[in-house]
Amino acid sequence: MKKLLLVVAMVAGAFTANAQKNVIKANPLALAFGSFEVGYERVVSDNSSIELAVAYSSLKVNTTGGQVDAKSNGFGAEGKYKFYFADNTPRGWYAAPVVSYSTTSLDSAGESGDFSFFGAGAVAGYQWVFGGGDSGFALDLNFGAQYASISTSGSISSTGIEGFLPKLGLSLGYAW
Repeated sequence: MKKLLLVVAMVAGAFTANAQKNVIKANPLALAFGSFEVGYERVVSDNSSIELAVAYSSLKVNTTGGQVDAKSNGFGAEGKYKFYFADNTPRGWYAAPVVSYSTTSLDSAGESGDFSFFGAGAVAGYQWVFGGGDSGFALDLNFGAQYASISTSGSISSTGIEGFLPKLGLSLGYAW
């Protein structure tokens, strides 16, 4: 009888356990700035996960007579190691170190050059997974700060930027 109760308890626990191990997500706000960002999060333990994101940007600005006055193209990548405060990963409150890098080429009014961005910092956030069972829609909100270094090359007249910047994040996706 004890063995039967143990087996029933284990089977019931398996059905109530958090089964989501993967989340694929995109940043809808990036589209407003001519960028597309997609990320993948993988649960690696009861309260931690790894998230990797890549981005592509392409923006053209028309200001005089419908002619293209400025255009940019770029690529970027970002990594996070999320520490969740409860054992229901990938749901709930988390804190994460974050590292990001991007490079962008810009052509504007006879000047051209490249911008390189490197950032390292930390974020805190909350991720919801809506829906029952083994899958559902995900919403991830986070905020924090990062130390950033932006360098330039080419004929663009800028000395670059270095210092602390705010970091905000919003992603919508699907967990399974």
